[in-house]
Amino acid sequence: MPLGVYRLSQNSLIDCEIAAYESAFEMLEELIAKILSQSFVQTSEGSGLSKHERLVGLQERPNMSLESRRELIIYRLSTSPFDFTHSGMVNSVRAAGLDAEIIENYAEESLTLISKRLIDEFLELDGVRANVDTMLPAHLIALYDIGIMTWYMFDLWDGRWTEWDSKDFTWAQFDLNGHYIFGGINNA
Repeated sequence: MPLGVYRLSQNSLIDCEIAAYESAFEMLEELIAKILSQSFVQTSEGSGLSKHERLVGLQERPNMSLESRRELIIYRLSTSPFDFTHSGMVNSVRAAGLDAEIIENYAEESLTLISKRLIDEFLELDGVRANVDTMLPAHLIALYDIGIMTWYMFDLWDGRWTEWDSKDFTWAQFDLNGHYIFGGINNA
């Protein structure tokens, strides 16, 4: 049998107090969810992602896609100065901004890096190469294969400048993929 001390009906003081608690807990849950989201590179964005970039020594690049920014951070976090195994070097090269296949040339004591793409398309290729060189073993020469586009191939292109402008690419993209940008320019 109810004592009658508290009225639990709708719009009672207790009902309003419980609604206030509920509202405060909802705000707290939203804040905790946001903090949790910003704590992990895979889900962070905005200022949280910028903090992760600063943590690993990257500049903030708001024009770069979230996926590419996250990818660079994750590669940076996954490398160590002692990663001189093949997979470790691949990760180090990715951490420097270049997705590449690495071929070890034992006889020549060198590495050949065959570029697949620049992870950060706004970086200059020379800057990426300088970063990569700091990540690889100092005693090995690094040779770069950045694509097959040559001036001879470019001279064979018979397009118009309006077509050139319509492709909307950066010079770094042209360096790496010029032969693909214009539908497979070849040596013919």
